[in-house]
Amino acid sequence: MSDVDPLIRRELNWMALSVLENKDLMPLIEQRVRRRRIRRWSIAGGIVVAIALIALLTIAVVSHQNTISVAQSTGNTHATGSTDSAAIQPSQITGLQSDYPLTWEQSIGDLSAISKSAGIGDSLGGLTATGLRVSWKRCESGQCPETWMLSLKNNTQDLVQVSPALTVFTDHSPLVSDTRPTSVVAGGTALLVFTFPEFAGGLGVSSDATWQWNWYLTPSH
Repeated sequence: MSDVDPLIRRELNWMALSVLENKDLMPLIEQRVRRRRIRRWSIAGGIVVAIALIALLTIAVVSHQNTISVAQSTGNTHATGSTDSAAIQPSQITGLQSDYPLTWEQSIGDLSAISKSAGIGDSLGGLTATGLRVSWKRCESGQCPETWMLSLKNNTQDLVQVSPALTVFTDHSPLVSDTRPTSVVAGGTALLVFTFPEFAGGLGVSSDATWQWNWYLTPSH
């Protein structure tokens, strides 16, 4: 009995408890053993198929999430900051663009500065000013510069993180802007917009005042 299949041996033991006269037990035993084996194989096959389906579903979900992450990352890397087709690009501002005379000022006029004053074509902290566009509006004394758009380019091979600021001078008297913390990738550009609410608040400016400007760096916070 030691060489008999365990399933057949179990069937023989069970049938020994019953009275089965004048019957060939072997076909009955083989039939029952075959049914049990088929049932076990079916269950095992079902488990394998279920595991495979779960694995494929998991791979599909992870792949989809990775695709979304890559797309978002790529979009952020190459984003220009606006999807408006009419938006001004940094490359569109080159040189000085102003409807009224404007000159560069050597003095900074801001005690928080950590660099010298700069103008168009000058570089500070790895960024080079490529252009400045000034928009003017009517104020009590005539015309006042409302918006200053400074185009900067990173000509280095590294990421540049600085905090530029801009100063406007009327008859060489300074008016300091807020700082603009900026990060620019290697070869990238940035367009910084500076405004001066003081002009809208009725700042007194003589009608024959001269206008000067410069940009510089402040401590990063």
